[in-house]
Amino acid sequence: MPDNENISQMLVDISDDLLQSVDNKKEMQSRLDIIVTAWNMSLHPRVDRQLKLKRFIRKQKSFAPSKEALKSLESEIKKIIKHKINLYPDTDTELVRAEAVEQTSDSYEIKVYFKDKEEEAKQQQAQYTITRLNKEMSNRP
Repeated sequence: MPDNENISQMLVDISDDLLQSVDNKKEMQSRLDIIVTAWNMSLHPRVDRQLKLKRFIRKQKSFAPSKEALKSLESEIKKIIKHKINLYPDTDTELVRAEAVEQTSDSYEIKVYFKDKEEEAKQQQAQYTITRLNKEMSNRP
């Protein structure tokens, strides 16, 4: 798995100019959230990406100031997905989130959080064990 620094740089690379000219940490974080969403969408097959994007945009309707803003958001996500696939086609690490850590008033460090594959496997094993025990108990006379 690539380390945090490499993925952080990859997020900057695929963002085009989205991370440029931000006014504050909140705006930077909002833009990072969009990039992480696009990154994770890019990990899915093309057909699934379209459906996930439509669902995401639908969920954003109540937050968007206008239809134009929604169209712009959709366009931006499509552009980021395309950049991710073109620049890093073999990187398939799912991201939980990325955090903008303010270094100076106009400089940020990007800290990336990954899905813990080992922890996820343990949870799936535990779920399997619980399911199996429940079945055994329900089969008892």
